[in-house]
Amino acid sequence: MILEALTYLLTPCPAWARRTGLLRESVAIGARYRRQLRAWDPHLTQSKQAILDALGMADLGPEPRIAVIGSGHGFDLPLEVLSARAGAIDLVDAVHPWRMRRRARRKPMVRLVHADVTGRVGPDYTPAAPLDLIVSLNLISQLGVAFGGGESALREAHVVWLRQRARQVLIIGDSERRRQDGATGMILTDPLTPPALAGAPVQAEWVWPVAPAGEIAPDLAVETTVRVWRLDGSVRT
Repeated sequence: MILEALTYLLTPCPAWARRTGLLRESVAIGARYRRQLRAWDPHLTQSKQAILDALGMADLGPEPRIAVIGSGHGFDLPLEVLSARAGAIDLVDAVHPWRMRRRARRKPMVRLVHADVTGRVGPDYTPAAPLDLIVSLNLISQLGVAFGGGESALREAHVVWLRQRARQVLIIGDSERRRQDGATGMILTDPLTPPALAGAPVQAEWVWPVAPAGEIAPDLAVETTVRVWRLDGSVRT
C-alpha cells in the first residue's frame, strides 16, 4: 500500500487523468501485475507477439509511423523491437507510468502523448503525420469504466476512431468476460465485442486470467477471452 501511495503521488499526469480516477486505475494495474505476474505472463507474451506478427506481415514501408493506444505500463508492448524498426512511435495514454518513461528515454523516435481517446474529459489524439499502423492495446473493453457507463457505445466508436487515423489497424482486446463464483459454480458471461468487429477476421485468440480466485474475493475468479483483429484504415499516404 505504501508503494502504491507513493506511485500515485509521484507519477506526473494531467489534472483530468487524476480527477477522473485514471491515475488511480493505472497504479492499481501496476500493483495487480506484481501480484499476478505468473498468471498474466502468457497473455502479455501473446500480446507482444501479435504486435510483432502485424509488424512483419503488414506492408508498412521501411520506417513506418506507428501509434500505440493504451500503452500504459508497457507490460504487453515490445517497444525495443518497435523502436528499432519504426521511424516514429506515438505512445498514447492518459497516464505514462515511470516504467514506460524509463523505457522511452533515449529513444528519439518515441513520443509520449497524454490523450483521452474517449473524448470525454481530456484532449483527443491527433497524429503529427499520417500513420502507417495504429495499435489499440488491451484497451477497448476498458473504455468508459472510469466514467460509470456507456462502454458499449464507446467501444463501437473506438473502432471507427482507429480506422480514421491510420492505413492499418491492429486491435488486441477482450471479446468476452467471464466471472465464476467458486461457492456456487455460477459463471456470468459479458459479451464485449462491438458490432463493428463482429464480422472481422480474428488473427489470434487466448484466455487471460485477469483476476484469479483470491485477487478480488476468495470465491470469485475473472477471466477474459482476448482476440486480435487486423483491419484496413481509411488514411491514405
